[in-house]
Amino acid sequence: MVLTTVLGIVIAGVLSFFVMTPKYQASVDILVNRKQDNAMNQLSDQQADVQMINTYKDIITKSVVLNPVCEKLATEDHYKISLAQLESNIAVTNEQNSQVFTVSITDENAAYATKMANLVAVTFKQRVKKILSINNVTIIADAQKPKSPVLPKKQRNILIGAVLGLIIGVGIAFLIELTDHNVKDVDFLTNEMGLTKLGIVGHYHHSKNHTATQNQVVQQPLASNPADQPGARPQPRATTKRV
Repeated sequence: MVLTTVLGIVIAGVLSFFVMTPKYQASVDILVNRKQDNAMNQLSDQQADVQMINTYKDIITKSVVLNPVCEKLATEDHYKISLAQLESNIAVTNEQNSQVFTVSITDENAAYATKMANLVAVTFKQRVKKILSINNVTIIADAQKPKSPVLPKKQRNILIGAVLGLIIGVGIAFLIELTDHNVKDVDFLTNEMGLTKLGIVGHYHHSKNHTATQNQVVQQPLASNPADQPGARPQPRATTKRV
């Protein structure tokens, strides 16, 4: 389990630091607020604007806004990005009961992520005027070039690798335990299998490190053993192995 956990951490670290391509995210904040002369209708209009944010999201993520952005990038900077790629890289979020929503662009190039976010905001401001006849669109904060990537999330990936490695290790340990049919205890033979224990076979292991004193202690109960005689050659030490 320890081995697979460490292995999972190493694999996740290698993928996160050396294999996965870093991606940067740039965000721009937009406010759409329809001005009304009648102060009595101001609150209801604000609530209507909040509800309209879902409509604005749909407009921003559709080709009516994204196609001009792709064409402008290809023409001015020779940076080619498909409509499908831009759709997958864009995200629109907003806080609850807020008229401000955020458009975020994720790209492998920090500078182009920033430029695309700002282009999307400007294009949306132009297109929504024609589509919904809304004139009061304010870009509250332009996108700034990000200094550090948002992907991959290295700490999260390493944690996931450690958890997966631990789970795999536990699974392997259970598998080894379930498929191990070796007899490790003589009680298993007598109690579980109902066999009769006839005796224990001695296992003699000869070692040069055994001293004469040790051999004498082992053989001391055997008074008739020739090894007890003075000058007799020490005998191998007897150890017991249960099978």
